[in-house]
Amino acid sequence: MARTLLSACFLFLALLGLSGGVRAQVPDSLQVPDSLRVPDSLRAQELPAQELEAPQEAQVEGITPRGAFIRSLVLPGWGHAEVKSYVRGGFYVATQAATAFMLIKTQTRLSRARDRLGLMEDVVRSRLLESGVEDPLELEEAMAADPVVEDLQALVDTRSEQREDWIALGIFFLFLGGADAYVSAHLADFPAAVEIEPSSGGRMEVGLRIPVGF
Repeated sequence: MARTLLSACFLFLALLGLSGGVRAQVPDSLQVPDSLRVPDSLRAQELPAQELEAPQEAQVEGITPRGAFIRSLVLPGWGHAEVKSYVRGGFYVATQAATAFMLIKTQTRLSRARDRLGLMEDVVRSRLLESGVEDPLELEEAMAADPVVEDLQALVDTRSEQREDWIALGIFFLFLGGADAYVSAHLADFPAAVEIEPSSGGRMEVGLRIPVGF
């Protein structure tokens, strides 16, 4: 599971960089004839000075999709907050908080299991030494064959796998939140609201709401 989630994250980053490079390499094929072009002098006279400066102000005040992606990687929910998508940002904050809590909990259980395993190995080693077993290789084999040591070793292995799964899940949701912030920044100026709501039967519905006035 850990290798699959990490592979999906790296595949997404590769596709993201490839799409950005392709967009940068494609030239603008739209050519405007010289007869249809408006001279710069007339264009400056028709538009007031405030309207000419408005696009620059919007670009300074806004946030780029790449900036939203990086912010979400640094702090979950930060990129969504910049594009005023607070509900979606709160979802990723809650998800990462729950993942971090389970990771800490699993790490605590793993430490306890290792402590119990070390204590039991000391007890078994002392018992074997008292019985006359002094060869280090024989001691290791005898301890590994002990039923209690075997059960504790299996518990340690299980806790270790659980910790790896939670780490992989946290990385997956981290990049997923960054991708969602990237898309949300692209749709920040879209006039219609894109909504995702749960429906009956455990399915998800995506709705597009476009305001129409008469």
